[in-house]
Amino acid sequence: MDDCTTIGELDVIEYLLTNLSYCTSSDVVARASEAARFITNHGLSPETTLLVGLAEGDKTCGSTGIVRAIEVSLPSSWNGSVHTSFVSAFRKREGKPNLVLIDDFVGTGDKMSKKINSLRQNPKTKDYNIYVISFAGMVEGVEKIRSLVSDSYIGLSLGKLFTSNMSDPELSDVLAKMKNLEDKLFNDPESEYRLGYKASEAAFYLEAANIPNNTFPILWWEKYNDGSVRESLFPRR
Repeated sequence: MDDCTTIGELDVIEYLLTNLSYCTSSDVVARASEAARFITNHGLSPETTLLVGLAEGDKTCGSTGIVRAIEVSLPSSWNGSVHTSFVSAFRKREGKPNLVLIDDFVGTGDKMSKKINSLRQNPKTKDYNIYVISFAGMVEGVEKIRSLVSDSYIGLSLGKLFTSNMSDPELSDVLAKMKNLEDKLFNDPESEYRLGYKASEAAFYLEAANIPNNTFPILWWEKYNDGSVRESLFPRR
């Protein structure tokens, strides 16, 4: 709120915070249970299926918590078929034909699409029946991957906060005010993080997790455009 200098800017931030999808561990448990039913309803079993998070090597990843929550919601017979990364999963693929990719958030859909396309281009993985599970996702990003997979489960679908709910002239006015606020954060007027990564306009946070860069940077950017430290509302590492 300290970044606001006009009533109009305050109104924009109030709208953002009022409509922010703030999710807790209870939401994770509920969505994990739904994801487990999705897996069961598609006839997927530990004998034929690998469940894999999108963690890369030893890097931390938001998908890990979702993978674990889903594992707990499934019978113990799945224990050897649930993995947080591809490295561990493919050591035990044993000819299983089905692959479920798990993430915490689908933003633009670029990361997930890239992963799926790389699997399709690899002779060892090109024949997988691929499914996608994500705790939450932007509508546009999810649409980008639907045609690439057998099916998908998205626990919480989100549209662009302003663009999906407003029309001109209100929309143009609100976007201009948000960009004025972002001018205090960026020296680059063409920053890819304006209105969230690639203008995603996401308003989402999962408690105790890394806020996605698709969300408005006013929520998580840690510096002002002069390089001074800014206290952000949510953490992003």
